[in-house]
Amino acid sequence: MATTAPARDTEIEREAERWMNDPYAHFGHHNTRIHSLDPAHVAAVQLAAMNLRLQERRGQVQVLQKLADSQGIDRIDSLDALAPLLLPHDIYKSYPVSLLARQRFAQLTTWLSRLTRHDLSGVDVSACDSIDSWLTTIRDQTPLDVGASSGSSGTASFYPKSKRDYRLSMTGLRVQLAQKFGQDPRPGDIDDKIHAIIPLYRDGHASMGAFGKYSCEVFARGDPAYWHYCFDFKLSSDLMWLAARLRAAQAKGDISRVDVPPALLARREEWEQAQKDMPAQQLAFVNRMIHELQGQRVFVMSTSNLLYAAAKRGLEEGLSGVFAPDSVFMGGGGAKGVPLPDDLEEVICRFFNTDRMISAYGMTEMNSFSVQCEHDHYHVLPWVTVYLLDLDTGQPLPRTGRQTGRAAFFDMTADSCWGGIITGDLVTVDWDRQCPCGRTSVALEKQINRVSELQGGDDKISCAATPAAQAEAMDFLTGLGG
Repeated sequence: MATTAPARDTEIEREAERWMNDPYAHFGHHNTRIHSLDPAHVAAVQLAAMNLRLQERRGQVQVLQKLADSQGIDRIDSLDALAPLLLPHDIYKSYPVSLLARQRFAQLTTWLSRLTRHDLSGVDVSACDSIDSWLTTIRDQTPLDVGASSGSSGTASFYPKSKRDYRLSMTGLRVQLAQKFGQDPRPGDIDDKIHAIIPLYRDGHASMGAFGKYSCEVFARGDPAYWHYCFDFKLSSDLMWLAARLRAAQAKGDISRVDVPPALLARREEWEQAQKDMPAQQLAFVNRMIHELQGQRVFVMSTSNLLYAAAKRGLEEGLSGVFAPDSVFMGGGGAKGVPLPDDLEEVICRFFNTDRMISAYGMTEMNSFSVQCEHDHYHVLPWVTVYLLDLDTGQPLPRTGRQTGRAAFFDMTADSCWGGIITGDLVTVDWDRQCPCGRTSVALEKQINRVSELQGGDDKISCAATPAAQAEAMDFLTGLGG
């Protein structure tokens, strides 16, 4: 596969700009065309896009400028040469932890501004008294809709995703899920309103809240009559952070010391009760949708175990084939360590009237979901460059043969920030073997593990950047006081 471009090619650059700005429009919202490109051509466009983005973002994203300047990188001559500019995923929670506990939202805004191209200097957060109010203020006054998450460490992560980024993510799901690979899209696949059934929240800054409202825009075409959600309220980022802090304290064996504002700690019982009530409420919601939307084309994004519970109950009541056959069901996760039944897919497909359950691999830090094909491979969209990094050195592994390494990506469509991210996932790619499904796009094997699980709960990310450059970038980000 060609990965270097010795001379500037303006025609390739123009194509790269189209991929960067509106890739789905460029390919006519045609899923088969998107996944049937020549890999050598894809690599050439990716390389051109990297250089265009570097020229553009270097002067806009301060942490990128620090990282590039420290290493003297002003041009990318091969795909692998971008590796020293990939940012570890934990950089999006690199602020001093005390800022959140003490509600220093002005300083947190300064930290966030160093990770995005959007100007946050005019955002007044002086009245903010919670994470939710801070993120809502930024969303109301800027193009950003910051993605928030709280991991097992108890430290909240804030990714400066834009509203455009979210819309592009959801458009990618519609293009890939509503069409069958190998066929031309029907007009309804692209233009029709499709009922969006989301057994989650009306709103929120975490993906569980954000995807609901953007599915309304993209699948329901903005028609609230086609948008169906379980919880008619906003998922609270404050309560999610509280839960994460409680889990972290419990893991350390001292639940009495939870460093959060007292007013938030007082809401602990509220969160715990909501979590206890959630499964029954979600099941009741899905059952209601089954009866209200029988025969309709629907898009359902849910956990597999919830769909299974609803399907099994429906079959026992004598129902089957309840939705239109061109409906889309995206499931995954959510079993919480409980083994899923052997007949899960058969039960779901028979009841809901679909050929197969579909899953996708993605993350808040990317605009692009990789949808699983019938051969259990996750196919990466061509505007995303895949890297497999050596766990010890952080250097890119060869793009030949079957390789397993830490997943990293460069997403050229990233609107709000620099699109290079190093993940905590261990993935496998066979670079020399095309998937039997017919797609020519890079295919990730089904088994994806967390590096931390393989390393006893710890994950120390090794970057391809020089240690001095890494240290300078981190010092710049965290030098905010507490």
